Amino acid sequence: RCITDHGPTGRYRDRFRGRHHEPTLCALHSGRPAYQTREHILFRCDHYTRRYRYSSQAIEELLTSLDPFYDIQRFLEDNPSAMTFDDLP
Repeated sequence: RCITDHGPTGRYRDRFRGRHHEPTLCALHSGRPAYQTREHILFRCDHYTRRYRYSSQAIEELLTSLDPFYDIQRFLEDNPSAMTFDDLP
């Protein structure tokens, strides 16, 4: 779900469930309200722990790195509720 951008995020709700008017802002982020996207979860939300090998700041950089799956897998292992229905806005 994370790689294909089909995880249950605010952006996903807008794309596939827009008529239901569900919340789309990240409720876990301690800063200003932020639109919950895959990029927000992977790079910006301060609720999650990150230990990337590279200093990627964009999903395109991470996915085109030599082994993006290692970093994404490690992120999801460190944050088991990320990209799940448990962390919906």
